[in-house]
Amino acid sequence: MTVSTTPGTVWGTWINLQGGIHSEPAPVAFADDRVQVFIRGGSNVLWSRVEARDGSWGPWQQYAGLSVDGIPAPIRGKDGKVRVFYRTPGNNLEVITQTSINSGYGPPQILATGIGDDPAAALGADGRIYVFFPGTDDALWYLRNQDLQYETYTAATSLGGAIFATPSPILDGGGRIVVAVKGVGDTLYTIQQQTENSTVWGPFTLDASNVTSRPSVCLDAAGRVQIFYRGSDGSVRRVGQSDDYATFGAPVSLGAQIVWRPTCALAQDGRVNVFIKATDNALWVAVQTTENGTTYSGFQSLGGVIGSAGVGVPILNEENLLYVFIQGSGTARDLWLQRQTFV
Repeated sequence: MTVSTTPGTVWGTWINLQGGIHSEPAPVAFADDRVQVFIRGGSNVLWSRVEARDGSWGPWQQYAGLSVDGIPAPIRGKDGKVRVFYRTPGNNLEVITQTSINSGYGPPQILATGIGDDPAAALGADGRIYVFFPGTDDALWYLRNQDLQYETYTAATSLGGAIFATPSPILDGGGRIVVAVKGVGDTLYTIQQQTENSTVWGPFTLDASNVTSRPSVCLDAAGRVQIFYRGSDGSVRRVGQSDDYATFGAPVSLGAQIVWRPTCALAQDGRVNVFIKATDNALWVAVQTTENGTTYSGFQSLGGVIGSAGVGVPILNEENLLYVFIQGSGTARDLWLQRQTFV
């Protein structure tokens, strides 16, 4: 069976980027759209590799003096500089920032102490970065850039609730940030800004039950939030945002059997792609049947053997082709890349 993909492209052969990684890979795009991927290596060291213009990859770079636990959360700001947020083994929230566009990174900055799990970041409508994380009280907390210079941050503020995994935030097509979280009793809740750039948030809304993974979020071509998660029966489930960006519909099963959270991304043809680690430990993909549609193709295998970590969040490269990074199997735990290429 031919694997569904963006028209004019195919999925390529696997590329071994080596490295020995200990967490889900975390990619980000430079201002010039080159991809950089961050990983947690042995002894909690942060490492990264950067793609060159010719498609090759530069050497591994170690960030000496940093100690990272969990999955790093890189994001490119409106000013073009990448920031990497991460949790330290001592449960502090820290960030490193590019010293200039497309350059290296400065020293770490402590933003909060005593956080409960890994952070996740999203841009607000005005370009300020919002960083969300669970507190030690299991509530959802966040901080953001204090001004439009993007260099300073507010103190952390609690949004309440009770969450049990890293939150998943995203800016929807209506200009408001939506945060999807795994709640008490294997539930899916969302919380949303009341207006663009607001510090006032609506209530937590229950959107699904039988949720057994951290939710993943992406936008469809209309800017509506699509939430994917693993159901209690092991299947992939989707919850989609309404046309007015105000509510979410009922959960729908996409089938398959998975052992980790699904991840998703919008491809260049306007269709959402959903990636999973299936029970055979291979990478599989399902594709939205039509732009902004509610149905998906069946899952089809892209091969590979995924290790103990999950599938990284997909990212578009400078040619708007999807890249998917995984941790390989075995003791090597190398970083592997599967990518779309032009026919």
